[in-house]
Amino acid sequence: MLKKLLAGLVIGVCLMSFSGLGLSQEAKVYVGSKNSTKYHYTWCRWAQKINPNNKVTFNSAQEAKAAGYIPCKVCKPLMRD
Repeated sequence: MLKKLLAGLVIGVCLMSFSGLGLSQEAKVYVGSKNSTKYHYTWCRWAQKINPNNKVTFNSAQEAKAAGYIPCKVCKPLMRD
């Protein structure tokens, strides 16, 4: 499990660097569900389970908080950017 997670992380970082996206730019994107009050990093296992029809995105933790969302206790996204 850990090997798969690390491999995925390495591949993700490589893809971001080749696509011109910096890691810090990606880290500022958060997702939540219309049916929940939590926001997550995009790579969080709970974020991956959100139905695309219910997914909402935030450009900052401030934006998520202002919309009434709280940080996920699993991925622990930053409270502020």
